[in-house]
Amino acid sequence: MATRTYRLETLSPLHIGSGQEYGAFDGVFQNGRWYLIDLKKVLERSKEDPTNLANAMTQSGFNWAGWLQQRKTAPAEVAARSVVCAQNPGSTKIRACLRDPFDRPYIPGSTLKGAIRTAVLEAIIVDLDRNRRRQTVRQILEKNEQGRNTPRERVGRKTVERLLLGKHSRRNDSNYDLLRALHVSDSEPIDPEQAHIGLVWVHTLRNDQLVQKRVGQEEYKMFLEWLPAGVQTRLTTRLDERLLHGSYPQQLGFADSQIQTLRDFAAACNERASEIIEHESSFYKDYGLDAVARFYQTLHDRLQQVENSGGFLLNIGWGGGWEMKTVTNPLTEGLDDEYWRIRQTYRLGRSDSAVFPKTRRLAYRDNQPFAPLGWVALIPEG
Repeated sequence: MATRTYRLETLSPLHIGSGQEYGAFDGVFQNGRWYLIDLKKVLERSKEDPTNLANAMTQSGFNWAGWLQQRKTAPAEVAARSVVCAQNPGSTKIRACLRDPFDRPYIPGSTLKGAIRTAVLEAIIVDLDRNRRRQTVRQILEKNEQGRNTPRERVGRKTVERLLLGKHSRRNDSNYDLLRALHVSDSEPIDPEQAHIGLVWVHTLRNDQLVQKRVGQEEYKMFLEWLPAGVQTRLTTRLDERLLHGSYPQQLGFADSQIQTLRDFAAACNERASEIIEHESSFYKDYGLDAVARFYQTLHDRLQQVENSGGFLLNIGWGGGWEMKTVTNPLTEGLDDEYWRIRQTYRLGRSDSAVFPKTRRLAYRDNQPFAPLGWVALIPEG
């Protein structure tokens, strides 16, 4: 097997969620840090009767800052952990990041491999002729025996990948998947002090301007535990050449062109990154968010440097949005009718809007949006 070690560097805030959320009862903000309260430590330190504490927490206006101050207890004394946090989250939920059993953030190999898979799939799609792409779209839109379309969240795996990434079998698709030959490790654990809590706000197009999304009194914002730009870790990839030689490719349905695309997955990732950077840079320039447009201009320069070193860029984790996670645009290039049919079938945006998607999730600093989420560079070592 061909094994390669990469140094991964975050280029914009990266959030890979654990699925857990923290609210106002879970922690307290003080002096630029947010403390996750450990109730066992609270009870041991304060000698408070558990029933009294439970009653106090049901009272209107309860907050840990006041309760601990009354008992002359510092949050650090009763915290499970603390995280750098630039502003008080207040009552806004905090989405926790993924951590290992020792409370250290890390980047799962499955997350990285998923982004590589999308880039490889796009490279294969780009090489298809117009008729094959149209045929693929029609298969996406086919109804099952019950007269229903494939659920939106399963279209990629159940239809597009089955058609384009190997000779898939209904019994066990994974045995006939081109990406079976690529193994991506989890990253090395990351120092917990490198995780921060930051604000993300959904922006949407309104009156030809990209603005913070609000509906009535609801603000579409959240706080995330994220890895800020500049965090570094390491991981390995392995390409199982045994599956790409001899009789295996024919048995598994791997065409020579597909195998070559997989071997050149770094180039596929960079090509996809280049197209996304160009598109998003133009989008933010057109709609007046200059700070984010400048981020993409800088990212364009960094792509050239990373590519020259033999590395590649990926967008991973939560918050990247439609462009980062799907291959609909290259699949329907020049197929306007098919593109609109997909949008109508899966209710993607308003039918009277030519712009889709109209929303973006943006990281904030000093109360201003400054970057999208999830960009990382992987640079080979040795």
